[in-house]
Amino acid sequence: MNESAVSYEIPSPVLFNAFKHHRNHILDIVRNATQESIVNLLEPLCNNYVDVYFGEMTPNAIAGEVISILESIKAILPGDFGRWVAVSKGYRKVMLADGSEWIIRKSDDTERFIHIHPARTGPLTVRFRGYTLKTVCLLKNICSDLQEPLSLGIVNAARDMTGLSPIKNLERNKGISNCYAKFFDCCQPEYFKVIPDEQGPDV
Repeated sequence: MNESAVSYEIPSPVLFNAFKHHRNHILDIVRNATQESIVNLLEPLCNNYVDVYFGEMTPNAIAGEVISILESIKAILPGDFGRWVAVSKGYRKVMLADGSEWIIRKSDDTERFIHIHPARTGPLTVRFRGYTLKTVCLLKNICSDLQEPLSLGIVNAARDMTGLSPIKNLERNKGISNCYAKFFDCCQPEYFKVIPDEQGPDV
């Protein structure tokens, strides 16, 4: 069974990794968890693109609305659900009350067989690279005060914790700087202080 679904009381039969796909939930976790526990949570996160929901609905509310939609079209039982997604290449897209769009697939979990994640093109979805998201998740935990400048030293300390190589610079509105600003609502120029001693690209 998926640990994220159980830990955050996502209603069955929905499978939803809130730590990977829900901005407010990610922030709640990184504000209160230890660095060690965050690193462990980040370990399964792939380095490909990750789609993150930036709306205000809670993970439970999202799952509950998906369940209500499936109940209304009589596709909530395993067999009915399987047939419903099968006619559309194995997935469906639904819109929730806040305008967000979600992809629904059949998972391999027999209990939580309804797998959901934000649609890539949804109006409340922001796409990041997985390794960028890993870095940003640790930055909030490392930085005691988000008003301090985001320096290469802080960024590369976070990357080192997740086994990522150091970066050469911070490009404003790109990569880590962009993800950090979107997550923490701090996009003023003074948040980015470049120290040109590191190696590698800003990713």
